[in-house]
Amino acid sequence: MVDPYLVKRSNIHFHYIESLGIDLIIGGNGFIWVGEHVQEQDPMIVDNKMIKRSPLETQKSIVRIGNAIRALSNQGFTLTLEVIMETINLSNMENIDVHDMLGSEFHVFLAENEAERRIRPAYRKNVKAPSKAFVMFFFVARWT
Repeated sequence: MVDPYLVKRSNIHFHYIESLGIDLIIGGNGFIWVGEHVQEQDPMIVDNKMIKRSPLETQKSIVRIGNAIRALSNQGFTLTLEVIMETINLSNMENIDVHDMLGSEFHVFLAENEAERRIRPAYRKNVKAPSKAFVMFFFVARWT
């Protein structure tokens, strides 16, 4: 669970991360569920098989997502699928072990990455730049 104000409102809160085979539910109330993607089965078919364990790689992916969410939450960053995936990719690119994601070094690294992300033009796509007429008016009004 994270603080609810950290969860950005969205039309979609159920996500399937195809590359990892993971389902991620980001609840608006701060509850977050991470688990292995399961296919729907016919409810009339009953399996008497033992419950299979998830592969080790899937388990590591689930823990990596959970640790990314914990690290982002500790830093007070807004949680969206894009930010979570960027944190996961960052930890993979830098070969950071799953258990080291909760350490202070990764938190500093995450804060630096977030600062760089906020500087990028793609982050500021919703910020409308002032028009040339406004800039010229401001310039002329200030110097006259």
